[in-house]
Amino acid sequence: MNKLILLLGAICGFTISYFLSGKTEGQQGIIKSFIFTVGQYNVHIHHWIIALIILIALLYFGFYNDFVHGLLLGLIIQGLMYRDFYKFISHV
Repeated sequence: MNKLILLLGAICGFTISYFLSGKTEGQQGIIKSFIFTVGQYNVHIHHWIIALIILIALLYFGFYNDFVHGLLLGLIIQGLMYRDFYKFISHV
C-alpha cells in the first residue's frame, strides 16, 4: 500500500465531493441528491453511503488500488461532515 497515493486520492475525493455537493444540509449541489419517495416518506441515499458500498464491494472482490480507495474514503469523510449525515428518511 502506497500511503502517499492513498492520501492523494482522499484529498481528491474530498475536494471533488466538496465542490459538487451542497454547501450545507438540504442545499442542492451541482450533482443532484439521490432521493426517492416511498409512500409519505422521502428516502435519501447519501453520497457517503454510495461510496462506502462501492468501497466494500471493491474490497470483497479483491480489487485494490490506493488512489481509488483513497478517493472513496475522501467522499465518505466529506459526507460525514454534514450534520444530517445519519438522516435517511423524512416526511414528504
